[in-house]
Amino acid sequence: MSTVRVVLSSVMAGVAVVVVAAWPGGVPVFWAVALALPAAALTALGARLSGPLEPLWTPVPDAPSAPAELQAATLAARLAEAAADRDRFLSRVQPRLRRLVLTRLRERWPDVSDVDDPRVRSLLGPEHTLLVTDAPPTPQRLSELLDRLEEA
Repeated sequence: MSTVRVVLSSVMAGVAVVVVAAWPGGVPVFWAVALALPAAALTALGARLSGPLEPLWTPVPDAPSAPAELQAATLAARLAEAAADRDRFLSRVQPRLRRLVLTRLRERWPDVSDVDDPRVRSLLGPEHTLLVTDAPPTPQRLSELLDRLEEA
């Protein structure tokens, strides 16, 4: 709730307590105001703390449209972690790269079983084949290879 709305609601609550206590209750105005101050303070506190209870009207995010997109997002996180760790690259990044390459290539050739297929090697080229089958390159070289792979 905004500050203006909090102040207005607490003033309205205090005035309501004064009016109800003084007119039908017969309480002197001084005591009615004394009773209204804590009521206004509690109203202001409640209104200020109710901010998280207001609805958040944001749209639901779109679901990933293809498994390759989901794998690519996960791969980006793994690349950041594996930039300097060879074992992490071999155990986490390279298997995901292989699955991503196979997913894309099976769209063209459904009978492709592994990246060792000669058609895959001819399409990827020697550098990209080494990327998905051999030891990791330097982080800068890996970035260059992935950029060229995205363009292909």
